[in-house]
Amino acid sequence: MTQLSDEQFRILIETIKSLAPQKDETEQHSRGSFSNCMARFSGQRDHDAVEVFITAVETYKEVEGISDKDALKGITLLFHGIAVVWWKGVRRNVKTWQDALQLLRDHFSPTKPAYQIYMEIFETKQTPGEVIDAYICKQRALLAKLPDGRHDEETELDFVYGLMLQKYREHIPRHEIKNFRELLERGRNVERMRH
Repeated sequence: MTQLSDEQFRILIETIKSLAPQKDETEQHSRGSFSNCMARFSGQRDHDAVEVFITAVETYKEVEGISDKDALKGITLLFHGIAVVWWKGVRRNVKTWQDALQLLRDHFSPTKPAYQIYMEIFETKQTPGEVIDAYICKQRALLAKLPDGRHDEETELDFVYGLMLQKYREHIPRHEIKNFRELLERGRNVERMRH
């Protein structure tokens, strides 16, 4: 058995490396597909449903390392009902992954005008038996639909506070609350006292 010198070994390794197929470092290689993704979209015209679907798909895509190119090929696996028909009609016009997501939003999740969102906010008073967490979560989801930078947290607190049940407002003076986290903590304490 012949032993290689350090120099011969180095030359052998470099030769093997040079013969190996070279990969373009800018090319993103896919490690997965949407075949096991549980998210599905059937074409309902519902902003929340569209955003939940997109968030789930984007997260799955990132975790599985699916390239944009492969994601575009496989997104049809996640559609049902009218969404399949819609995709057949628009897929030729879609060039990028972001184009697909934007078309999905544009078609199935048209944004509501701000005045309609305000109407929903002010029509949504806390109901008896509704826990503070659920109520504030619902209201903050509505506030998030408003254009960015429309209100600071202090103003949003004013909106929500006025719509809360009296039992909370009696125990939580508005001037003592500076953010939603504090309101939730104090609201949970009120609920504990009442049980």
